[in-house]
Amino acid sequence: MLTFHAIVHADPPGAPFNVTFEDVSAALATFERLYIEPDGSFVWASSSGEPAWQLDGVLYDRDGRLQHIDLKGACPAAALDRLLAVLGWPATRVQFELVREGETLDETAFRRRFTP
Repeated sequence: MLTFHAIVHADPPGAPFNVTFEDVSAALATFERLYIEPDGSFVWASSSGEPAWQLDGVLYDRDGRLQHIDLKGACPAAALDRLLAVLGWPATRVQFELVREGETLDETAFRRRFTP
């Protein structure tokens, strides 16, 4: 289970994702147990038959492209993979700006740090 609070950016830094806010919002709306508001805030929770987890997030866009996602909570690696796939991952590399720690990690370092 990964537990974190991070801002997910495209890599290289400063580059937007190659998807729109609307595309990501529509894709997330198809996830089971995920509720997304028109402003881009969302919550996604585990099913009753698995260990409890929940992710809370907010989508941010500018100039027609998704800029980043503020994402916090706990989830299995497979759930994070599914969410990142909506952003174009793994073809689109991502970085995780850790909010509390004040540092930025690439995906490999992020997973190593937050996987028990």
